[in-house]
Amino acid sequence: MHLSKSLRLPKALRLSSTALWVAVWFLLALALRLSFLVGKPLWMDEVSTVIFTLGNSSYSVPLDQVIDLNQLLIPLQPRSEATVGSTIHYLLQENNHPPAYFALAHLWMKLFPAVEGMASPWAARALPALLGALSVPAVYLAGWLGFRSVLAGQISAALMAVSPFGVAMAQEARHYGMATLLVSLGLACFAVGAWSLRQPQTGEAPPKPISVAFGLLWVGVNALAFATHYFTALAMLAQGLVLAALAWHQGRTQLQTLGRRPWRRLYWVMLGTLAACLAWLPVLLNFYGSSQSSNLAIDLSQPRQWLDPIAQMLAGLIFMVITPITRAQGTIGVVAIVLSVLVLLPVLLWLVARLVTARYRLSQSGSGRFGLFVMGGFVLAAIALFFAVTYGLAMDITRGHRYNFVFHPGVMVLLGGLLASYWPDSEGNQRSVRLPFTQQKISGRRSVQVIGVAGLASAVFVVSNLAFAKYYQPADFVRTLQTESTHPVLVGFANPIEAKPTVIGLELLSIGWEIHRHFHPEHPESQWLAPPRFFIWALPSNPASPPEAKLAEMLSTTARPFDLWFLHADLDLSAYQCTKLERSSSGSHSYTHYQCETFESP
Repeated sequence: MHLSKSLRLPKALRLSSTALWVAVWFLLALALRLSFLVGKPLWMDEVSTVIFTLGNSSYSVPLDQVIDLNQLLIPLQPRSEATVGSTIHYLLQENNHPPAYFALAHLWMKLFPAVEGMASPWAARALPALLGALSVPAVYLAGWLGFRSVLAGQISAALMAVSPFGVAMAQEARHYGMATLLVSLGLACFAVGAWSLRQPQTGEAPPKPISVAFGLLWVGVNALAFATHYFTALAMLAQGLVLAALAWHQGRTQLQTLGRRPWRRLYWVMLGTLAACLAWLPVLLNFYGSSQSSNLAIDLSQPRQWLDPIAQMLAGLIFMVITPITRAQGTIGVVAIVLSVLVLLPVLLWLVARLVTARYRLSQSGSGRFGLFVMGGFVLAAIALFFAVTYGLAMDITRGHRYNFVFHPGVMVLLGGLLASYWPDSEGNQRSVRLPFTQQKISGRRSVQVIGVAGLASAVFVVSNLAFAKYYQPADFVRTLQTESTHPVLVGFANPIEAKPTVIGLELLSIGWEIHRHFHPEHPESQWLAPPRFFIWALPSNPASPPEAKLAEMLSTTARPFDLWFLHADLDLSAYQCTKLERSSSGSHSYTHYQCETFESP
């Protein structure tokens, strides 16, 4: 499986053409990921990322007192004295993520000026977008090295460039763009390592063991990946399972094979990777058991909870390739959703059928079979590990799809290797594909192009906020505040504070940042009766005094009347002359709305 023999290009020109097309896929990926970058609200996890990349603490916002918008947003204001050291210090003190991305992002954010006194939202999202685009050439390497095919690498890179999941993750101000890049590079290293163990076919020279320098590079990639996101360990473990299967296959006939130099070099890579990961054990133990590490818990006593992860995994795999419009309003929006489903569903079913056929075609050659074993085994092992964690530890890591970055590059490489078997047919022959519900056929090459165009359309849906929309829509909540309040607004948030690392006030900060960006009280069209005010009611695990006393003080010192909007709280505040009007949700922000009249002493 190589570039079409009919081309017959000189080797130098072939390499130049390959580099050109990889550059095209990278630029396409970058353009998609930078499109409409700040058109979507920054939700809570992005706010957390920005706070720590600035070298700030979430606790810099005043607690247990009524504050204005500027005071609320102190954690999002750049400080000239902040350093990488302060970024790492506050991150490890308050959050549950490793610091590699945050340290890099701190240096990146220093390059961009503040926007009206706050961190630049574009800069915060541009770095993950750039890193996510860089995963495209990394996936090319993994596809080329995994299937020993330039063509497989090119198709893999093209699919990665337009992957709607890849675009969505790279457009968030989070560490998933960097994690995806490092998983992709690790997969390329894994391909080289696995092929160094392949037993030669008749007439083939035995493969060379990996060099010491390459082994050190591989360990370095794995170490940096784990220092970026702890779940990259699942990708490394999936690779280890594939190598274990290969060791079992080779060792059952010739046990001495496992003691030869190619295997010994990989043992050192495994030990180095293990040591690099175990170095983070004290940090892991520090936050284990906190609310930040337990929000994925599921109740497996409920039958439906056993089915949800399977459905979410299937949806996540589909979303890596195509997605219809899922967010639209009005009659036109509903029509658009239906039409996008009617167009893309046949493409999906067609793709599945083609992949089944491609598997048999690819298995006709020894290199194709081994590539399928390496990359297909990686994807299957990673999915199996996801289900093992979900059902074995009752932690649903399939929820929300974000952790699928662990095997997303592997899926793209596997698809690229399989679809490459159709590419040589450009004029219609035995590889031609029959269109669904018709007798018409199209060439294998055209069928691959159709899948790529469907992916590109899906990526456009994502950047246009028509698919994979943010769950939290603070702008909707702000509009609710404005339309349903008859007095000045006070927004409160009850925040438990634990002994374990805790980030505070993120939901309120997300709302406040949206107000600052699009509903600023100083703007004439802001529509506020008066500038909104806020408070974070801290709820320590072992309070020195009843926390209700702080709440009473905040409410009693606020000028009345006012509308109180309490996030995630449903309290009886009648003793403070506050009448509950409604408990509801807006923009996925759950609230209770009170009206607090003039206080009357008993």
